[in-house]
Parts: sequence; C-alpha cells; structure tokens
Amino acid sequence: MTKKILAMALVVAAVAQNTAPEARPRASGLGLKVGILPTGPLDAITDVGGVEVGHTTIIRGDDVRTGVTAILPHPGNLLREKVPGAVFVGNAFGKLAGK
Repeated sequence: MTKKILAMALVVAAVAQNTAPEARPRASGLGLKVGILPTGPLDAITDVGGVEVGHTTIIRGDDVRTGVTAILPHPGNLLREKVPGAVFVGNAFGKLAGK
C-alpha cells in the first residue's frame, strides 16, 4: 500500500513540474487604460526618459528570500531636485506599510 501511495505521489509531482504556468494578462492587454498619457513601447516605467531602475534579490538557504528595487527618477541631484513619491515596505507577514 505504501509503495502505491509513493508511486502516485511521484506521478503527481512529475505532472505538476511539466505544466507551464499560465501567463497573467496585463491591464493593457485586457483593454484597461490607466491615466491619460500614451504608453511606451514596453509599457513599463523604463520607457520614461531619464528614469533608471535597478533590482537585486538575496537568496540564502531555504528560508531567506528578499530583495529591493531602486528607481532613480532623473540623473540630477535628487536632494536638490526632489520629485513627489511614496514608499511601501512589505514586512515578513506579507502586509504593506506605507509612508
């Protein structure tokens, strides 16, 4: 009986690994338009001239998965040429805390 259960579990695991996840549709692909400005060729924040985006992920062992994304809105001095913005921090419980 145990061998049958183990064999069935292996088959289920193999089938699950071979199925490709379905791609999530983008809002623009569903016909939704956000804002009044036209979208760029990639429909991304990197389409905006002068904006730079960087990201890094840290993976340590089986327990640590964290990362950070930095967005530089323009190449000038960000302390002197401020832009409106917001900060959202996700905590370990999957909740967001905004400022």
